[in-house]
Amino acid sequence: MGLRQLFPAMYTLPDKSSVKSRQATLYLLNCIFLMGIRTPPRGCCLFLIYVAWSFALNLCSTFYQPFGFMIGYVSHLSEFSPGEFLTSLQVAFNACTCSTKVIIVWIFVKRFDQANALFDELDKQVLEPAERGRIHRAVSQSNRIFFVFMSVYIIYATTTFISACINGVPMFQNYYPFLDWRASRQQYWLQSCLEYFTMFGACFQDVCVDCYPINYILPLRAHMANFAERLRGLGHDPQESSEERYEKLIECIKHHKIILSFCDTLRPIISGTIFVQLLVVGLVLGFTIINIVMFANFASRIASLCFMTAVLLETTPFCILCNYLADDCMKLADALFESNWIYQDERYKKTVLLFLQSLQKPIVFIAGNVFTISVATNLNATKFSFSVFTLVKQMNIAEKLSRPNGTE
Repeated sequence: MGLRQLFPAMYTLPDKSSVKSRQATLYLLNCIFLMGIRTPPRGCCLFLIYVAWSFALNLCSTFYQPFGFMIGYVSHLSEFSPGEFLTSLQVAFNACTCSTKVIIVWIFVKRFDQANALFDELDKQVLEPAERGRIHRAVSQSNRIFFVFMSVYIIYATTTFISACINGVPMFQNYYPFLDWRASRQQYWLQSCLEYFTMFGACFQDVCVDCYPINYILPLRAHMANFAERLRGLGHDPQESSEERYEKLIECIKHHKIILSFCDTLRPIISGTIFVQLLVVGLVLGFTIINIVMFANFASRIASLCFMTAVLLETTPFCILCNYLADDCMKLADALFESNWIYQDERYKKTVLLFLQSLQKPIVFIAGNVFTISVATNLNATKFSFSVFTLVKQMNIAEKLSRPNGTE
């Protein structure tokens, strides 16, 4: 069985096929269901299995993992080598943000279904083959991006596990009650497998809470491109009466309101998750760069590079999309201005003027109601990593960490 049969939504449908924008979130929502934060299925047996799985995954990855890092530092900080400590520390910060983002998504998870319902409303306006093709390409691209995210995150977890096995220590040396990996090989492998399961679950969660903005915004941009073509064609049909042209204009205004409602539906989730990630992305990347340059061996460098890629994926693609989205709004205004409005009656012109003012307002997402999500914001956040690296170099912290205990 090929990939097309297993994952059909990854492949672009013919232009004549019916449009279903919600297919862009098919695998995303399936994975969110597997995260254990959706409504449990009906049926006693399935209900109990789902609740048990949700409890195990979220207990290990969402709630306990940040505390496991902290207690491990307090209990055995002197036993960490500098490379092991930085490998653990870079993940500890990201684990805390992942847990926070999972809780935010958990609170607003029903908004994903509301956004898909609005996708269905937008699909009703897609009539031409060229318009269908644009949506089909956005759907397949969204699903492929989701699997790229999944691959990068899982590769990081696996390479870190392999590196830990080579070095003979658990991945992060988290604290687990009644378990001491130093006592025996059995306990070492038990802790290593437990940490791998916890990190695998955290990566699985991270994919969902980081990729959902892309899976929703890419099809939205395709709808906006189709909408721009509709706006540009207003008033050009000589067989239409003035009343029919006005009705078409009103339909376009309603269509624009659906687009704005779609963005408002996702805005609280995006605002919370991106804000949390932007707060720590520079610090996490700074620790990772220090580890790669100063302490890591070959296997650890591979794992750290995968981790750096995963961290950059958490904010950069969506920040780029936000810039494109603002440009799309200006294209809508330009398209309306290029329509045949100048020869219409006074009522039509006044409505166009008001609509034009609305279209000129860009769709903007604000992270935590503090700063605009954009490429500039992402660059400012990631540049902090170089400040962290420079500070460590100037204070000779790396040399001090490398000294054996008791030396001056």
